[in-house]
Amino acid sequence: MKCYDCPRGCGIDRDGGKTGLCGGGKFSRIAKVIDNFTYEEPCLGKEVTAVFFGGCSLGCSYCQNYKISRGGTGEVYDDAMLAELFDRTQNAIDLVTPSHYLRAIERALPLCKYEHMFIYNTSGYETPSAVDRASAFTDVYLADFKYADNELSARLSRAPDYYAVAVEALTKMRNVQDVWIDSDGQRILKRGLIVRHLVLPHQVKNSIAVLDAVKRYLGTDTVISLMSQFTPNGVGEPHDVLSKIEYKIVVEHARKLGFKDGYIQEFSSANAKYTPEF
Repeated sequence: MKCYDCPRGCGIDRDGGKTGLCGGGKFSRIAKVIDNFTYEEPCLGKEVTAVFFGGCSLGCSYCQNYKISRGGTGEVYDDAMLAELFDRTQNAIDLVTPSHYLRAIERALPLCKYEHMFIYNTSGYETPSAVDRASAFTDVYLADFKYADNELSARLSRAPDYYAVAVEALTKMRNVQDVWIDSDGQRILKRGLIVRHLVLPHQVKNSIAVLDAVKRYLGTDTVISLMSQFTPNGVGEPHDVLSKIEYKIVVEHARKLGFKDGYIQEFSSANAKYTPEF
């Protein structure tokens, strides 16, 4: 069966042993598993297991995890092995960059012995049908909204259609009603959407336009996470570091727009030591 699961639509026969533009074949490639992973968004809770998938359908030039997104790091897991991996933990499971392995995840889930809470950690570059399919098992969408500038997305991610694709995808994700619980004095999001945006150096206009779009299409009750942790990866652009004033301008714009729930980062997070080692 030819694969058209992501907006690239490369049509590769992954079941026949070929790999798509994402670098993925029929079975999942797992680069790393981290238990009790620490998130920038405390509402995801402390008991979360992060499963990092190898390869990526977007392939941003500045990716902090480029060793796995483009470097081929990781081990192949067949469907039974993936189900067994999920069943090893009672934590919520964060599927990090899972979109290009959606079919493999769908095949593995019926093989699981236990029910699991899943966080779908995505670049936001998703087809509507993929969002519909992922919604069958996803509890929380942790979705990037990277660009509102088509020229920028074309240059940095080879995706001139990113903005239109992401708006449609995130709008479908937003249809899930937020469900919050209190746990040990902490508000925990059990179902819903968190929109992440990484502020890039010299791209304040893009960040402001992204926030404007979130307000327009998703509403100011959307949980947003503004990230300052950009670190040059030494491979692709941007090559500069983010300045404090750039990040402050974006944070102040979010406040001006009236967002009710969200997170900002300490500026010290813009450091390579916060990048997972693969």
